Amino acid sequence: MAQFFAERNRHEVQAFRYKEDIHQLECFKTAKAFLKFLQIPEDRLPSKPSGLEFNLGGFLEAANSMSRSIKEKYFAQSDLLVWKNTGQKPPRGPVTDTACKPDITVASEKDFDGENTTLWPCIRLAGEQASDGKSREDHEKQAISYLHYLLLVRPDLYVAQGMLTSENDVMFLLGIGGVGIRSFTIDWTSKKLYKLMYAFIYRLYEPGDFADRSYKKMEPDHTRNFVTYTVGIATTTETEGDGAAEVEVDCPDLRPIYASNPFETRTHVLSNPHSTFMVNGRVLSVLKDQFCRLGTRFNEQDILNRIHTPEKVPGVVEMVYHKMINLPCLEELGVQAPRGKNRIGMRQVAMPLTSISTLQEMLKTVSDLLEVLRFLRVKRQVLHRDISRGNVMFINPGTPVPNDIVEAAVEKAPFKFVKYILGERHGTPIFIARAVERGAAYPFPRHGAILPAIPPIPDCYASNHPDRRKKFPIEEKKALLSPAADSSGRPWRHELDHDVESAFWLLLYWSMGVQPKGSPTKPLKAAAWTRYRGHHPFRLPTLVPLLCKLAEILRVDRFWLDKNETRNDQEYIAEAFQRLILQFLLDNRNKDFMKCQVSDQLREVEEIPQMQRPPCTCTTCQPRNAENIRKQLSVDSREDEQREPKRNRLDPTASEMVPEDDLDEDGDISEESDHSSEDED
Repeated sequence: MAQFFAERNRHEVQAFRYKEDIHQLECFKTAKAFLKFLQIPEDRLPSKPSGLEFNLGGFLEAANSMSRSIKEKYFAQSDLLVWKNTGQKPPRGPVTDTACKPDITVASEKDFDGENTTLWPCIRLAGEQASDGKSREDHEKQAISYLHYLLLVRPDLYVAQGMLTSENDVMFLLGIGGVGIRSFTIDWTSKKLYKLMYAFIYRLYEPGDFADRSYKKMEPDHTRNFVTYTVGIATTTETEGDGAAEVEVDCPDLRPIYASNPFETRTHVLSNPHSTFMVNGRVLSVLKDQFCRLGTRFNEQDILNRIHTPEKVPGVVEMVYHKMINLPCLEELGVQAPRGKNRIGMRQVAMPLTSISTLQEMLKTVSDLLEVLRFLRVKRQVLHRDISRGNVMFINPGTPVPNDIVEAAVEKAPFKFVKYILGERHGTPIFIARAVERGAAYPFPRHGAILPAIPPIPDCYASNHPDRRKKFPIEEKKALLSPAADSSGRPWRHELDHDVESAFWLLLYWSMGVQPKGSPTKPLKAAAWTRYRGHHPFRLPTLVPLLCKLAEILRVDRFWLDKNETRNDQEYIAEAFQRLILQFLLDNRNKDFMKCQVSDQLREVEEIPQMQRPPCTCTTCQPRNAENIRKQLSVDSREDEQREPKRNRLDPTASEMVPEDDLDEDGDISEESDHSSEDED
């Protein structure tokens, strides 16, 4: 299985950024309230200290002594949990934030290597030790970041444990998935500290309701730095004489491939592409756990059932298992958690968008994405609303696919994928549409605009979709000086064309980030986002004309068009995009650049100087810089720039493109070019 949890989706793992409404500490008012939350049986707690003293200098030694005592008394069959000072080296595994080096790490003795490091998923507790040079607030944020990471890499935990030690006191931290962070601070000199430490370490050995009991086993691979889980899947079985009964069957070798939002919707995806585990006669290859608010109108399983009824729809994942899991009852402990864990098992296994290895395959993928979006909106009345790199997956053409899926995709599907048309009969914020970002129609250009011509329809496309030729006949470009009269007072809503615009940003994102396979990695200059430059084989004359034509289609929000205007049809932008992309594929299908292999890791954007951005950990800058800079791009005319927060244009006017002579050997704008800052804010 490809290892893309740590690499291709690394920004998802590293995206810790302190947010007060999410990460604000909520304190237990008393030691009694803290103990109540830990839920340790009273007969397991010491009635008085046993002579062991805790202080900052001897903390680890005392903690290890207490851990050994608890193991010998109550958990003789369990591995010894050891406390180590690990502040100089980051743990191994999916979290690659080099600034994330817990000072205190607790894990099984056998899981530490000779250099005192371990895998992130093997960590039971991660803590911070205060030192000179940082404020108390900075140390608290650092400790909170460890809880964030622990909940990302531990899908088996509902509550992660952490700690902050300082000269005067120790702060116990509990990161509660989907809820937030609770804390309790106590002085080293307090007589209650011994009992609280005992309870805290006891809970590390026996997580109780802090863990999801359906996660039966975790198997670490210390050589390749990942873990796999065995998860109990509750299914209903008919038993003789007793009718239906629920039984739990072990689904083995599930490897985490995605994780996000630990204190909000908390999503985890695990996969086994070689799975033979069957549910009702169908293979379960992917398991998705996500916290969902109870009682909402729509839920994922109902939507998937609706999509695949009356026939299965290729291009959309197929659900083979579903269960809503009740979270531990925390309300009586003073924690409000109106969520449940929605567990969905899926049949298809796919790779992330960045695994697409050629421009040709990327364009085919975008074209097929548009076809699926059109079908879902028109035939199933389903709008996706969140087209992004995390929600568009790719099946490599060389990947074995079940025959029924192949047949559906080629002959029986209610629509035609681009490979069929070409005669090839074989096998979560920067992507949001501008209007959706505003929650209203994007403003009409102040001085009017030119509506581009409706693109010609390729013959092979027309023969497969004669109805679309009739519905969208070729029309010349036309001037539009003002919004249509009937647009006044028209209600705005998220529609198909907004999802199509997200597909455009997805294509732009990929094309700017790719680099030739085997070439040295070089960060993408931040300024390049405003001028489409990069170290890749396509260069300006190759792909930019297509991107500019697509951008031109998006120039005017269809909200402002007359209701009888052909371009105001909800399917028009998807139709125009598909025609333009298909024509580009036909015109260039045999050219070398279309099949040039690219790396499966996108280029990272260079960091903006510190003075231009708020403080953050060193690896959180890349996704945020990408988001902020992308949102400066715009396909709207220059006249609009004074009416909205500025987004530089992706201008389709060829005369304003930087000539290739102005590019350096890496494809970036050369220092001497007088075009380099022309449109920058």
